[in-house]
Amino acid sequence: MLVSCLNRKRSLIHVFISPLAILIFAACQRGLSPDPIPVSKGDLLKDSSGNCAPVLVSGTYHTNQNFSDNNYIEVAVNVTSTGSYQIGTDTINGYSFKVNGVFISKGLVHVKMSAIGKPIAAGKDHFTIQYNGSFCEAVVTVVDTTLKPAVFSLKGSPGNCMIDTVYGSYIKSIPLDTNAKVKIIVEVNSTGTYNINTSTVNGYAFSSSGIFTATGLQSLILNAVGTPVNAETDIFNLNTGTSSCSFSINVLSAVNVLSNDHYPLSINSYWTYDDLVHIGDTIKETVHDSTSLNNGFYKRINEEVRIGGPYTYFYRNSNSVYYEYAAPNKYTTLFQYKKPVYADIPFLKENLNPGDAWETPEYIDTSSNGDIIFLKYEFTCLNANAAVTINGKAFIDVYEIKMLPLIKTPGSTYTYTSEEYLFYYAKGIGLIYLKGTLSGYVQREIQIRNWQVY
Repeated sequence: MLVSCLNRKRSLIHVFISPLAILIFAACQRGLSPDPIPVSKGDLLKDSSGNCAPVLVSGTYHTNQNFSDNNYIEVAVNVTSTGSYQIGTDTINGYSFKVNGVFISKGLVHVKMSAIGKPIAAGKDHFTIQYNGSFCEAVVTVVDTTLKPAVFSLKGSPGNCMIDTVYGSYIKSIPLDTNAKVKIIVEVNSTGTYNINTSTVNGYAFSSSGIFTATGLQSLILNAVGTPVNAETDIFNLNTGTSSCSFSINVLSAVNVLSNDHYPLSINSYWTYDDLVHIGDTIKETVHDSTSLNNGFYKRINEEVRIGGPYTYFYRNSNSVYYEYAAPNKYTTLFQYKKPVYADIPFLKENLNPGDAWETPEYIDTSSNGDIIFLKYEFTCLNANAAVTINGKAFIDVYEIKMLPLIKTPGSTYTYTSEEYLFYYAKGIGLIYLKGTLSGYVQREIQIRNWQVY
């Protein structure tokens, strides 16, 4: 009886204490629960054409195929703020790609998106990849499993492949982007599917797959994937089973730089350029002393050219923005202002990201034919970390900038002219390439030959 009473007493104590213990435990749990994970920020890396750069499409894709772990797309992300992320594509032809997770560090991160679904039809599927408001594109080729393999041979066999063009820049330790590819010539004897690839050499390889729909001589694009490890000349072998050939790729080391500026203005620095429009002409620009203009100090740059010139330009850097003091209509041939007018043109900025854009102030004056013309320029950063090869020299950390002039008359809206400029600025070196077009026709094009930055 005493034991029974004691057991009932313990039960009553348990009944009355348990709710309190639960409340205390719950409060502790709330106090120990982690804060919500913030959403990460950053941008997908892409080239000037909007293609993901670099991008790796892994695995083979056939109609009515179940995917494996080897079917994925790998893209690069410039993470500017850590946190959770979700990267995915639209659904095309019955399948898509997706991944989510947490970025724990800033900087360049390579992410694999797994394939989901099942391809329905054969062909090339163009996917739009989205992350944090940025977009890039990738292409996946789906092969019809009912088609027979094509019969084709490599032109140039058994020696060097007949190569039409080698595209892209191959630079030590720099991941290859979608511009890196080789065009070879093949002869197709019977139509059907094809899948051809090289072995991995020095950290990268070439491959191509698809469908030949016609016979005869054809061009075939081999896309490169990977990161060159060493600066050297690499030999790649192709084999179709009945023919074989080889081709070589030169991998360069990036040029050394001593400055972080994308437009150095140090005294006595100079650059020489090849004029690709006036073949044989050489342009040399040299930084001289500072000059007081427009209530500020500008570096004076003298330009020497064989045809015309010499010319003098004025530049300054203020709070990581580069300005040229010049006639505002310098970069348009559609009109000229009646009287000499000079103003600051903010043509470049530091710390850019892909997609960053800015406009110049609005310039207003009377043109030579008496019209009042409003003018401004629109700048867009196409790539903030490009790797390019020019004149046999490899450059990294290159800004690719597109500039478009816009004009209007009083009471109208701004419209683009038919002119477009493309500028490449390499960190620590400055301008390395310029191309100006009018209605698609090249009006000016120069590329760097030599330089010295102090």
